[in-house]
Amino acid sequence: MSNYYLLFIPPETARQFISHTVPRFTFLHPTSHLQQDDRILPVRTGVEAMILPFIYTIAATNRTAGNLTLERTTILNRACPLKELQLHDLHSNAQNDLQLTQERFEHIVQQMGGPRVDEKVLLESIEKYITARGYYFERETLLNYHICLKTRPFVILSGLSGTGKSKLSQLYAEALGHKNHYLRLSVRPNWSDDHYLLGYFNTITNTYMTAPAVEFLLEANTDEENLYLLCLDEMNLAHVEYYFSQFLSAMEEEPGERRITLLSKSEQAQMRGASANPSSLDAQVLKTGGVQITSNFFVTGTINVDETTQPISDKVMDRANTLEFFRVDLDKIPMPGKVPAPMGLSASVWRSYQASSLDTSFRPQIVAISQILNKADLGLGYRVLHEIELYLANSAGLLYPLDAFDLQVKQRILPRVRGSELISAMLNELQKFLTDQKLERSAQRLDEMKNRLKRDGYTTFWR
Repeated sequence: MSNYYLLFIPPETARQFISHTVPRFTFLHPTSHLQQDDRILPVRTGVEAMILPFIYTIAATNRTAGNLTLERTTILNRACPLKELQLHDLHSNAQNDLQLTQERFEHIVQQMGGPRVDEKVLLESIEKYITARGYYFERETLLNYHICLKTRPFVILSGLSGTGKSKLSQLYAEALGHKNHYLRLSVRPNWSDDHYLLGYFNTITNTYMTAPAVEFLLEANTDEENLYLLCLDEMNLAHVEYYFSQFLSAMEEEPGERRITLLSKSEQAQMRGASANPSSLDAQVLKTGGVQITSNFFVTGTINVDETTQPISDKVMDRANTLEFFRVDLDKIPMPGKVPAPMGLSASVWRSYQASSLDTSFRPQIVAISQILNKADLGLGYRVLHEIELYLANSAGLLYPLDAFDLQVKQRILPRVRGSELISAMLNELQKFLTDQKLERSAQRLDEMKNRLKRDGYTTFWR
């Protein structure tokens, strides 16, 4: 007969093992009375103890070594702070675990939203929320945006003013239950370096002067179970590379290693020597001299392309998918209705929808496109190849494979294409290839680019 427990696990162990990517693990735990087949809800200890959204069964115990082996059986919809539960009446065993009745265990599971919703159901819920708010986006646009975020935590939305670019990112955050963890910043033309986002060290007061974006990122570092979505509105009113450079460089690294430096070692020493009792924010910055771009933090940049904006460089385009908003179907805009309750999805559960391996089924076509582009010195790099294939893996079950690849050619490859009449032969060859492969979206966009080349003597992806 199974018993039911909350199992208290140190933060380091929880971060290492409690994840959708680790279905079974063994770890040291000083609990001798737990039995095989007991059911477990893991609690990450720390400043705020958190019941994590997973159910485990004890697969094996080794009392001599003090080991427990847990096997995951269910992913739940959301985490739950331990303080929200009234547990004063339950039996505790040296604070390593807390025994529950089956009824109490199942009640907590329901409080955590029950078993994780299917990804398609999740997206249908987001679509219904957006409709109830009185907005309309094509289903493919919503799916595409969601898949882009799963692939890389930086997405660019390009298009006409007033077409709903920033609203999409806002409503997506709201529908997932993270309205309070959404921040929109309006970029200004005078943003010439990263202190507008990251703040700076004040050498007179020996304190760190934060900016809204870095405060938002620091909060994401201490709140691992919530999604944090930053929208940089009119991102290219200033040169993106000037003020966003540290983010771009950090995104080169693997998740978990994306770190931004805020203080040099000498500044850290100066700051420590100036105050024995730094503020909580200063203490957080001082701890490592930097801040992590955590896996629950995402950036969406909206851009317009006109005489008031700066061009988008390859360095930026290489690190983001570019979605376009140039048409609004006014006849499809719904009347606002009763807004459904947000999903309330935890960050760790959102990550469980992410693919961990690449889909290489379109590798020959990507190689062929790169060979065509090489004729105009516009070939593809490893990063683009890797992220196209990761997008394809993340789109499984949501988009038809050919549609997903077509979107990737349009969003990741065509933005690199630009030049004078010297590239016309390459464009003709590329268009023939795209047409033969039935990549209709990409072929249509390339046809527009060819028309601009014929008309203006120069062409780019940007309208």
